[in-house]
This record gives sequence, C-alpha cells and structure tokens, in this order.
Amino acid sequence: MRSYAGSTVQPVNASPPQEELVPAISSVQPRFLDDDDDDDDDKLKPAVTQTAGTQGSLPASSRYFGGLLDSRSCYGSDFFPDPFIGPEFDKDDELEADYSHGETHGMQDSEVDGEVEWNPVGELTVAGEFGWETDHQAGGQAGDGDDAGVGNASGVEDVDVAAFHPIFEYVSANGAFDYTAVARVDAGFPTRTPVSTNDLQLTPYLGHLLRIGDHVSVEGWTGWQFTIAPHQPTQFIYGANFGYQISRDQLDLPFTDAVIPMFELDGQRALSGVAQDALFGVAGFDWSFPGIGDAQPNVGIGYEFPVDQGARDQLRWGVIVQFFLDF
Repeated sequence: MRSYAGSTVQPVNASPPQEELVPAISSVQPRFLDDDDDDDDDKLKPAVTQTAGTQGSLPASSRYFGGLLDSRSCYGSDFFPDPFIGPEFDKDDELEADYSHGETHGMQDSEVDGEVEWNPVGELTVAGEFGWETDHQAGGQAGDGDDAGVGNASGVEDVDVAAFHPIFEYVSANGAFDYTAVARVDAGFPTRTPVSTNDLQLTPYLGHLLRIGDHVSVEGWTGWQFTIAPHQPTQFIYGANFGYQISRDQLDLPFTDAVIPMFELDGQRALSGVAQDALFGVAGFDWSFPGIGDAQPNVGIGYEFPVDQGARDQLRWGVIVQFFLDF
C-alpha cells in the first residue's frame, strides 16, 4: 500500500529405459513493465520449478499457504497503484508522503500525512500513518475590513496502524487473469486534538486485486468502521480504483518507467447512529520514475470531486499529491 496451469511434461524416451538426469525446467514469470533496469525484478515471486528427475514425473504445484495462494500471482510486484483516498492492499516496503487540499462553502482543509509500510515476513504487511490537519473557515468582517476567521482548528490527526495479508489467489492457465483477495484491519487511535476523533476506531476490510492482461488493474474494497464508544455510528466503507498501466515501450517519455491513469470511487454509508452518506471520486495518474539504487520513486496527482449530495455538503473540490519510495 501481493491455480496453476499445468507445465509441460517431459516426453517418454523411445530408447531402452535407462537412468538419465534431466535438468529442471522453470516456468517464466510474466513481466508487466518491459524496462531495462532490474529494480523491481526481485519483487516477483520465484518461478515454480518442474522436477523431472525420472520419466513420467509430475510438475510441482504452485500453490502454497495451505493451497490458498499461488506463487505465479503478481501480488507484491508493484503492478497495482496506491489508491488516492482508499486503503492499500498490495504488499510493499514503502515510505509515503501525501498532501491534500479541499474547499467547500467557505471552508478550507489542508492535510500533510506520512506513512510507512513494511513487509516483515512472507506476505504480511504492516503500516503506520500519522498526519497534521488544518481547517480554516472564513466568515464575517473584522473591524478593519479584513476577513475574520471562525471555526479554525489544527493539530495531529488520529494515528492509524494497519496489517494486511492475502487470503486467496487465483491465476488463470494462460496467466492473463490474476485475482487476489486480501484481509486488512485498521485501528485509529485518537490524539485528542481539535481535528482528531475522541474514541478508538476499528475497520476490518476485505480487498480485491484483479489484473487483466498486462495493463488493466482493478482494486475494490469493503469495510465496516466501528467506533469503540457508546451510541457512536457504524459505517459501511466501500470503493474501487481502476488503472491502466502504460509502459515505457508504449509511451516513450524521459525519466519514466510507467504512467498509470487512475479513476477512484470511495464512499461511506451509515449503518447506525448519526452519520452522512457520501460518495467521492478522484481522477488522476501515478507516475513511476527509474529506480535509484534499491528505491523506486513514484508520484501521484489527483483531482477529488463529490459524486452525491452527501459528498457535496463536505467538499466542492480538492487536490491530492502523493510521493512514494518503494524498496
């Protein structure tokens, strides 16, 4: 923020039976970016090896993790771009810095966030996020004719921690269809500042990552946000992010590995208590630059807009800028 087609079986030798050693044959992992550098190559899972030491031997299975996951999956290979406002589900070692600004009905909101993602073992990713938010509402006139600010607030936002892991993967026989289901749990801890909530929030998510061919990515998520306090609302969180990866072979731009146009929808619906239903949209792109050593820099720029009336009551327009370093 990461099943298996049958391999070719060695033909039976027509000559009289004899002991013979046959080299191992490895299936080939698809490359989604035809670049010249090897920065992301090590993120691809190792290819499955077919053992053919004797005649009539069977190919090894690509399934692991109790048969739920597939080593041929593109999960964790940086194929899926990070959503602008929704949760991330792809495995990463990443540093991220975000800036967002939104305006509506005389209110201006600016946020600066930092996030760290770490893959400590296997397919497990843990993440931590913190940020600073400033709200400014202009209203009335001061005695000297200047605008007087009312309702101003600023401070540290909730500190969020998360953990996520794939729970099922399916890859079609020809490798063109690649699906991963991911379980994620977020916890938001209040900081008691004017822009923070007052109670602990827990949000379990179910995420879906779908690769179609070498270019199309679809990410979807649903979640239930619980506030650990009496009479607080429970909300249903949902959204999707659509991307199309354009490699350097298709669009030869300087200092570019890939460009991914993106369209995202992110919504919330009240299940209990008093909360406003709202659906937001973001249109933008993710720009991937050539690697610097082991780091892969990316920049994302998006324009946020309201989709329904609930969102229009909260936002008129907004911009989001993201900077990533993937390792």
